[in-house]
Amino acid sequence: MRGKKLGLLWVSAIFITGTVTMKVMAHGWMAPKEAAEIKNPIVLDAESVRIGKEAYLDFCAACHGDNLEGLKAEEAGLDIDTPNLKQRLKTHTDGDFFWKINEGRGEMPSFNDELSDDEKWHIINYIRKESE
Repeated sequence: MRGKKLGLLWVSAIFITGTVTMKVMAHGWMAPKEAAEIKNPIVLDAESVRIGKEAYLDFCAACHGDNLEGLKAEEAGLDIDTPNLKQRLKTHTDGDFFWKINEGRGEMPSFNDELSDDEKWHIINYIRKESE
């Protein structure tokens, strides 16, 4: 009897570990801790949201959609679907978003040279406001 309980405990531990690993992998692209902790220096106000929306529509909407909810790969002309930014912002910091916009990865290009730091923060404010 004790051997069966111990075996069941091991199977449960492996299942739980696998489930946790899958969740981490589903959101595996995270900024380094120092970058993720950076706070948005731009006040979230109507002017910031306006500037952010304009920049978002110019630089981001083609892949992430006008409504910030992502596009299917075939809609965006990419290999994978793009994420729903409204949902992603709930589990990622402003600093994380800023770092990703700067760095890019895979089909997500770096916008480090195309956008000023202020424009990036305004875009994040726009996404945050639209996610309320």
